[in-house]
Amino acid sequence: MPITYTPGQRHAINCIISVFETGRVPNPGAYSTCTILPDGAGISYGMHQSTDRAGSLDNIVKRYVELGGTHSEALKALLPYFASNKSATEPPKGPWSAETTNAVNLLKAAGADPKMHQAQEEVFDRDYFQPAVNHANQIGLTKALSLAVVYDTCIHSGPGGVTMIRNMFAAKSPANGGAEDVWVKSYINARRNWLATHKLTILHGTVYRMDALTALINEGNWDLKTPFKVRTVTVA
Repeated sequence: MPITYTPGQRHAINCIISVFETGRVPNPGAYSTCTILPDGAGISYGMHQSTDRAGSLDNIVKRYVELGGTHSEALKALLPYFASNKSATEPPKGPWSAETTNAVNLLKAAGADPKMHQAQEEVFDRDYFQPAVNHANQIGLTKALSLAVVYDTCIHSGPGGVTMIRNMFAAKSPANGGAEDVWVKSYINARRNWLATHKLTILHGTVYRMDALTALINEGNWDLKTPFKVRTVTVA
């Protein structure tokens, strides 16, 4: 039976990811958030911090251009720049090249445009949330919190990361007769260990994502009933 979720649960899932990525629940300002982090991913932008290196930023800009946003012509001219991943070579704290500075400023300005909001939401739904739903259905998950766990991996490591983590532990999936809570806890433990021991040391600090999801499990909030807290931030 396919996993189901209410609009309120979808909102709660988005809020969890937004807190992980930006430190706050979604708001109009989140669409404009733009920076370069010390992870080699280049420009990180928007509601769930799409990155230049991953290609998600490129896809959002392309969709925004298709929608004919206010800054679409200026950003269209920068598509070759985004395709080059030049921002991945920029120092996180600057100074940045004139080209990167221009790109960041344009992205911040475009973040105020409702068409940029639409572009970000469409790309994340198509490229990350729907793959997470597909994984959840294959695994046999039924709970909103279980879907949030899988979606977080899709956002943080790409949809392929789910299969990678699944291969790291022996617990049976619900689709194969296992208990959902046991499987999800095993998945979180495996992913936390992977993050904590990764050769890319900047990932070590992101184990907070697994700790926050574990806290929701410990609270028994499998249905993501609001209000609840994620890293001290209230989701309502």
